[in-house]
Amino acid sequence: MTTYKNFASAHWRTLIAGVAAGVLLTGCAMTPNGRGGVLMGLDTAELFGTPISTFRLRDGTEGTLRKDPQGKYSIKLSQAFRVVPLANAITARVARVENVGERTVVIVETQERGCAYRYEVLAFQGTDVLQWTVGNCKDRPRVDVAADGKSLNIDFPNYNRLSRMIYTENRLLNASVAVPPGVDTRAQPFADDALRGTGPAIATMPAGNDSGRVIPAPPAPTSAPAPAATSKTGSRASARPRRQDTAAKAATPAAISLPAPRAAAAAPAAPMIFQAEEIKPVVIDLRK
Repeated sequence: MTTYKNFASAHWRTLIAGVAAGVLLTGCAMTPNGRGGVLMGLDTAELFGTPISTFRLRDGTEGTLRKDPQGKYSIKLSQAFRVVPLANAITARVARVENVGERTVVIVETQERGCAYRYEVLAFQGTDVLQWTVGNCKDRPRVDVAADGKSLNIDFPNYNRLSRMIYTENRLLNASVAVPPGVDTRAQPFADDALRGTGPAIATMPAGNDSGRVIPAPPAPTSAPAPAATSKTGSRASARPRRQDTAAKAATPAAISLPAPRAAAAAPAAPMIFQAEEIKPVVIDLRK
């Protein structure tokens, strides 16, 4: 009887230890401490929090945007202990997920105190994460992926130009570019919830502006023909210069049809993109 009780006690202790180990493994997380290290603690968002949405990476693994009981947001990948914190967010949602180059770019729209629109740009490759924070606090950006899938543009309106963030080859560049045809920087909202353009297209040239148009010059005035003389002598005399004038015009057609000199050609248009400036990322290794 004593042997059976001891066996039962050992069984329950093993079961409880296994459950506790499982809870610790699934419910622990490491977060950056701001000094290059990490803090090990209980992942309350995993155990007691609310999953907001999930997204799939290029390699087939999943990531989850979560909110813990204290209202803090973070992102955690499946089979990764460390999390990506969204420290200042009071709301958060996954706005766009795109595969660009070798990474999956996830754009998370957040709201902070005093800032209606802030964006976390996260580029995932396995458990390696590059993180940037961008936004002007008042506009949603328009996001477009290049046809070859190797770069991504994030455009914010900036008066009569666009402030463009260009993600390509693990880098985020910031540039000022001219507004392309059909984009209205005054549209409210500038982009919808999926970060795609809204509002009607605008004309490429503002009303009342004639720049770019070619207005032909008015035709040169022609002189009235001289009246013909009535006498035979006058008629022959007037006909002779007319034949000579016609022959002179026929002999010099090249002088009329010569193209304009190359020096008079219009100057080439200024480049649309000003010098780009790189924005340094926060680099996170979710294995550590």
